[in-house]
Amino acid sequence: MSAGVGTEPAEGIPAPPRLWRSRRRLRALGRGVVGLLFAGAVLVTGARLLVFDAMWPVAIVTVFAPYAAAASVVVLLGAALVRMRITLLVALGLVVVHTLWMLPRLTPAGAPAPGGTRMRVMTANAYFGTADAARITALVVRERVDVLAVQELTPESAAALDRAGLTRELPFGAGHAEPGASGLAIYARRPLTDARPLPERTTMPMPGATVEIDGHRIRLQGVHTIPPMRGQAGKWAHDMDALRREAERRTLPTVFLGDFNATLDNASFRALTDTGLRDAHEERGRGLTRTWPMAHFHGLPPLFGIDHVLVAGGIDVVSVSEHRVPRTDHAAVIAELALR
Repeated sequence: MSAGVGTEPAEGIPAPPRLWRSRRRLRALGRGVVGLLFAGAVLVTGARLLVFDAMWPVAIVTVFAPYAAAASVVVLLGAALVRMRITLLVALGLVVVHTLWMLPRLTPAGAPAPGGTRMRVMTANAYFGTADAARITALVVRERVDVLAVQELTPESAAALDRAGLTRELPFGAGHAEPGASGLAIYARRPLTDARPLPERTTMPMPGATVEIDGHRIRLQGVHTIPPMRGQAGKWAHDMDALRREAERRTLPTVFLGDFNATLDNASFRALTDTGLRDAHEERGRGLTRTWPMAHFHGLPPLFGIDHVLVAGGIDVVSVSEHRVPRTDHAAVIAELALR
């Protein structure tokens, strides 16, 4: 009778050792994982290398650059372990490129000169007007905020902020509340002049104004761009271009603050900072800070830094911090600025 299938190995042919088979499976699994991470890192790096992002999904893929940086290191080590030589060489190049991109964000600029006038600014996204008005007001009082920009400010949330005492603390304003996500207002401790939106039409109105503090005239620009989702990336890029052109026209020390729906890696954001605007988080060596979505809102850790304070023209960043606000998916950002 013939032997049953799978019962005993043929005479004279020893069965492969189980340990050898296990190692081969582990190596194949390792190659698969390294290959997937490698493909993702290459895709994101390619998107980051582009000098335009006015299309979906380039603008979205690019924001994963810090994660691609970490994946590149894992790929480098994994490729060495499972002997993927070509992958190892490419991964080494990826690590070098991402190091050049990320390292400056972790290196703080020099400390501002002592003395001089200080100004504290804050940006908060009210998430369709549902953010906790009392918490926002308490932050303004506790942190001695001089200027506050609120995005997604609805008439109901503006009234709630008024009841909470915000307008007693910051009595001067520019911009206005609107239903939905389009409202944006700037509240200030001192009078605002030359209040006007961007001269170019943007998806949502973005008001700006000028404030004078101890003889220093500062131009403030509130920011809230449309997210670069499918069907909206072109509008988002147009909004970013309008901000860039406004930055190029500046004649005063300037602060842009708000929800840019962009990270430091987006080409449109890099074009904006190429005008001379400097990101407050990057100035203090905290360029990998993430502000959205906040954990208590969606059950996720924050993944991306899309809320920014940008400065130019004789303004230094002393400090920058993030603060949770109940019932919104964005962290509030507060920056202390020094006016030279």
